Amino acid sequence: MAVLAALVLWAAGEAASGVVALRQQEAAYQCEAARVKALEAQNRELNRQVHALQSDPNAIEDIARKQLHLTRPGEVIFTYPTGPAAGGAARASR
Repeated sequence: MAVLAALVLWAAGEAASGVVALRQQEAAYQCEAARVKALEAQNRELNRQVHALQSDPNAIEDIARKQLHLTRPGEVIFTYPTGPAAGGAARASR
């Protein structure tokens, strides 16, 4: 009888640890599934950009203008400061 009770207690302990391991695996699966979904969305966006660069001359020009700061001949670029002006800050504190 004691052997049977010990066997039942051992089986119950194994089942409980199996449930805990299963829940941990389910949580890890959900995390990886969300990661895969995000990577698939990023992949779709990159494919869209590649297609645009291969087929749309305006896409190439847009990158050249924004990232490389290139202009067409005869164009003049005006830049404005984005932060507060040094003189304006000094006048405001007086």
